[in-house]
Parts: sequence; structure tokens; C-alpha cells
Amino acid sequence: MKKKLLLGLICVLALTGCGHVKLKNGENAIVKFKDVEGISSDDLYKELKANYGGSILVNLIDEKLLNKLYKTTSEEKKYISQVVNSSKETAKGMNVDVETYLAYYFGVDSIDAYEKYLSLNYKRNLWKKDYALESVTDKQLNEYYKDEYTGDIEAKHILITVNVANDASSEDKEKAESAAKDKAIEVINKLKNGEKFDDLAKEYSDDKSTSDKGGSLGKINVGDYDDDVFTALKNLKVDTYSTTPVLSSYGYHVLYKVSQDEKPELNDEITDKIKKVIASEIEQEDNFLAKSLIALREKYDMEIIDKELLSTYNNSIGQ
Repeated sequence: MKKKLLLGLICVLALTGCGHVKLKNGENAIVKFKDVEGISSDDLYKELKANYGGSILVNLIDEKLLNKLYKTTSEEKKYISQVVNSSKETAKGMNVDVETYLAYYFGVDSIDAYEKYLSLNYKRNLWKKDYALESVTDKQLNEYYKDEYTGDIEAKHILITVNVANDASSEDKEKAESAAKDKAIEVINKLKNGEKFDDLAKEYSDDKSTSDKGGSLGKINVGDYDDDVFTALKNLKVDTYSTTPVLSSYGYHVLYKVSQDEKPELNDEITDKIKKVIASEIEQEDNFLAKSLIALREKYDMEIIDKELLSTYNNSIGQ
């Protein structure tokens, strides 16, 4: 697969010929025939370079630059281990050996090659986050502070999670989501009937870290919790609760706004927080990963000397 192609390309680039047999034209042979001209290392090199050179070159470039920028951490090793174990379980569930699974879905022929692939993508995402932070402008920061930033909001919530397995059918997922929403509406109706928020949090909330505290989230601001939740809290008046369930990545929330502080002056701590929020939005832009990697190569004044590889590289990044 890709690894074998890469090894073949390295072999011919090193001009070893992968052997010592010569063709009539003097080139190193890698395949011989009877009564037919054989295949030379130059033939293979040209074919590999034309068809795979761009994608292989991109990976080699990024691996070289990203390994300079980022050391392999325990967090990266843990991530890779988890993904590899998950892939092994998936292959087992499909009743195929893991090498076959990896070759089919990822184009690699060994666990080592897969780990290398995962490491490269892990570091690419680290750079994407860092480049997004670098891309935030002073104008964006000041506008966000002026238009979006508020004082800290003291809040409570009752969380109703959507209880469904990841491999459930679309129909089952819809039913589970509808049931969670209906339960959140049930809580809201109880609030309307005068029941206390703190008591309902203890009874209904699936957030066990806050339910015994009446659902208290403490004081939060942008970047401290789910964006949809914080936006909904900003729109609530103090001492009121949400009259419709608020959907987030965690499930359905019933929110209560306890208090809101005055908007503070812009300082380094707030600037860092706002910068991270804006950067997370920039990361979601179309093709941002590709843009960030092009910027990384430009940062190190990358120059591709081989004109044919430059052409295939340009085609590769254009896709």
C-alpha cells in the first residue's frame, strides 16, 4: 500500500536500483523478461513520482516540520494507543485481521505505519490550533470584546442527557433525543408550577457533579462552557429560567440565571480567553487545515527543487 510505495520511491531515489542487474540501455533493472525489454528503476521512479509523488512528498514535508515544532507527548501516545485499540476492536467485529482493515481504510500495511499516520495527523491538528490563534487580529479581539463579551454570569442548570448507544439506528437516536427533550419540558412545567430549581436539579439532572449543589455552574464566561448554553444565559434576565430546553453537545439544559457581574475592563486574561474563542471559530472555516499547513511550509521557506515534484505537489494541495 502507501508504505510500500514510499519504500519503493526511497529505493529508486537512492539510485540503488534495488538490485545489480543492468538492462541493455545500462539502467538498473528491477524486472526482467525474456525477449522483452525489462523495467528499470528509472521507469519506476518516474511512475511513482508522477502518480504518488505529491501526496508522499506532502507527508514527508509535514512530518519533518511538525516533528521540529512538537515533541511527542504522553497525551499524544495515549491518543494513538486508544485509536489503535479501537481499530483492533473494529477489525475484530468485522471478522478481519487488523492489517487488512488498516490497508483497506487507511492505506497502511502495519500497526507501526498506522501509528506514524496517527502521529502526523495529531501534530497537524496541534499546528492548526496554534495557527488559528496566530490568525486572530486585534480588530477581531476588540470587536468581540465590545459586542459579545459580558461580565461573569452565575448560573445553574439541569441537564437531561440523550441516552442512546453510538451505534444505534437513526430512528432510535431520534426517539432518545425526543424523550430527553420531553423530560426537559417536564422540568420546565414543574418550575412554572412553583417547584424549586434546586430540588428539581437534585431529582432530574444527569450532571452529577452539579446536581447536589442545586445545579450550580458557578460563575462562567465565554469559553468556560458550551457556547450555546452561554449564549442562552446571556439572553436571560437575572433570576429567570429558560422556558424552552437549550440543546448543547451534552444534551438538553434547563438554565437559571442567578446573577451577572459588570463587564470588566479588557486585560490579558480576558484577551487570552477571547482569542481562544475566536480561534475555535476560525478552525471551523472551510479548508482551514490545508491553509494552515501551507502557511507552515511558507514559515520555513520551503522550496521544492524538482520541477516535476513541484507540479505534482501543487496539484496535491490544490485538491
